[in-house]
Amino acid sequence: MKKRHRGPLALMTGVLSAWVSLAGPATVFAQSSDCTDRSVCGEVSPLIPMQSTEAVHMGLVWTQGSQTPKLLFHSRFPEYTPNDVADPAVVDAAIAAGALTNGANDFNPSLRDVLHPAKRDGSDPHADSFQRLTYGGYLLRQGLSQSVPTRIVANRTMERQLLFDLGHPDAFRNNGKFHTALLDEEDFALNRAAFTEVGFSRGNYYNTYCNARVTLADGRVYVFGGHDMQSQNGLFKVNVFDPETETWAPRAKPCTRDNWERDPFGLQLFAQDPEARNYPGCDQRDIRSTQPADPSDMKYARWYPSALALPDGTVLVLAGTDQDASVGPDPLAEEKGRQGATQSDAAFSATRVTQVVPEIYDPRTDRTIALENARKTFPLYPQAEVVQTGPEEDDWVVCTMGGMDRVRNPVPPGGDRYFGPFSKQTWCLDVVAALRDAQRDVPAENHWSLLAEAQVNRHYCCPTASLVKTDRSGKTRSHRWLMISGRNDAGASVATIEEMELTAKSPRWRQAGNLIHPSVTSKAVVLPDGKVLIGHGTFTQGATFEERAGLRFQLYDPATGTTRGLAKTTVVRGLHGTATLLPDGTVLFAGENREALIRTDDPSFPMGDFPRGDPDLGVPNGQIFRPPYLFKQDGSLAERPVVTAAPEEIRYKDHFDIRVQGRSDRIKSVVILRSDHNTHSFTGGDRFVDLGFEVHSDPRKGELRVHTPRLPSQAVPGIYMLFVVDRAGVPSVAKRVDLVQD
Repeated sequence: MKKRHRGPLALMTGVLSAWVSLAGPATVFAQSSDCTDRSVCGEVSPLIPMQSTEAVHMGLVWTQGSQTPKLLFHSRFPEYTPNDVADPAVVDAAIAAGALTNGANDFNPSLRDVLHPAKRDGSDPHADSFQRLTYGGYLLRQGLSQSVPTRIVANRTMERQLLFDLGHPDAFRNNGKFHTALLDEEDFALNRAAFTEVGFSRGNYYNTYCNARVTLADGRVYVFGGHDMQSQNGLFKVNVFDPETETWAPRAKPCTRDNWERDPFGLQLFAQDPEARNYPGCDQRDIRSTQPADPSDMKYARWYPSALALPDGTVLVLAGTDQDASVGPDPLAEEKGRQGATQSDAAFSATRVTQVVPEIYDPRTDRTIALENARKTFPLYPQAEVVQTGPEEDDWVVCTMGGMDRVRNPVPPGGDRYFGPFSKQTWCLDVVAALRDAQRDVPAENHWSLLAEAQVNRHYCCPTASLVKTDRSGKTRSHRWLMISGRNDAGASVATIEEMELTAKSPRWRQAGNLIHPSVTSKAVVLPDGKVLIGHGTFTQGATFEERAGLRFQLYDPATGTTRGLAKTTVVRGLHGTATLLPDGTVLFAGENREALIRTDDPSFPMGDFPRGDPDLGVPNGQIFRPPYLFKQDGSLAERPVVTAAPEEIRYKDHFDIRVQGRSDRIKSVVILRSDHNTHSFTGGDRFVDLGFEVHSDPRKGELRVHTPRLPSQAVPGIYMLFVVDRAGVPSVAKRVDLVQD
């Protein structure tokens, strides 16, 4: 009989202790025998099926008054199901023929489309209809094989935007497997009931892959940009998910999605016109066909932008790129495909532009304002941080990494600097001044100031961490911004951790530690005790597979500047992996391309002649990491502090009382953590805030008075997880609190 395990939110449902007792050290550390002390190394769970989609974009969502969040996530083509874009008979035939492996008979690596007619022996001349009719014949840079085809038959009809109910009793059920290749239909059936499909059936009609997402104080998730046509063509759209109704705000449906729903694979169309290039009246080269206008649209279409929740309840949107779809794809695409040659949409790609104009989105009006007066060039997904600059409510700026001075470094005509090289500079934007500027609509590069310069570049590679400490008066006594790993001037990854103390008179970047080995695309999560858990990532120059694949988790302590290795995983998660802190103090790691989730020493499908395991076996999965603070030295669960009473709402310039089980003088810290949506190893908007507090005169009563921040720039309005941490460093399970403005 196989053991079936349940997972991490059990402290809220009474299940975690059972899970840990079932998954003892011998089982959990079968792949990590060098680190069996859970109180030192933590513990990695078996694999958790994530159903039909890799969690490349992932974040918590909360309904009103709920103490248990859900997880909203998606990957490529969230507006379709696998069977919508990949005929299952074609997928199975392609897999059986080794179509997705990287052997001598592989598909053209730039096409990677299992529907290409060249791989079906001409049996279906319209097998490429998805690429043709939905993507206009443009190159599928993020090819179907990386994400869509799946050997889990039950997942093929599921939408690719999912809501994962973390409190569902089956949510984390698993069969104790540690290798992706071993997961099967039975594994995916275990927790299927915990997932709800929230894609096109709930009003999401766009490929919001490579977007920017934030959760605001109203609990809604705001999604900016994404893909259109080729992967680097941007979206104008602002899509909004409401967790109360589990639906998307109404947006105009594009003709591609509408026609595909009416006539999937164009069967009726091709019966009338075998050479059809698009549905009638739906030319993908006209962006108003694929993106019919909505009043909520951004002024600039964006792919790979950043978005940041601001102190006034609005959102700043930065960067992103777009291309001119009217140019059209490679005219020889089909012929090249049949010959196994590389499709090249050279003319289309040459139109790429970097969006240099920031925009402010106001959720109250569902409209954006372009700051033409505050232009600046950024790399994809620039890191950004809200910084308090004075005692008043409007005294704040947004500081960024990697911006280019466009006066001294203009964007070359017909090209861009989107993929670097970029500067190491930190620029800060006075958003309030830019909005109030009478010349706001006049193109200029105003309202930016140069703050400092880091040692290494951080574009498209590296996580950050934001740690704020406030005193009993609510004033900021420390605001540390961490940049973790990076690239040197030659482009090689480095282990450097840099820190800037933003309350300093003259803030400067300084080296504050190192990872245990260089890496890029790692994921970083600030834990309730103020330490930073770092997981996954890749390092092409690594001496061992463990280093190259980022298998060993790491723990960085900002107080000492030291980093130590923890337990290892068996799953590789690079650029498209994700990580999210859960209310019980554990961390969920998920995501990555389906193909990349197979490792070279796969136990059921050895390397053979290939440099990695068979990628056909890749299926989406996640793992829970339980930090060392959850365990005693004997491996048993640590006794955790318990918050028995806390308010649902807290306000600025105020205090609130909480009650803990036992003596209140056992508590070392009280913190609130904001966990926003994350993607591509980017965690903009997360913030750890260590609050000033005092113990009641009689500690036996278990009462604490906690003081809130004075200003929204210290902690933006919204939903936070409230933790108390005892003097042994053990955190409580979080209470959800809403930080609100009067």
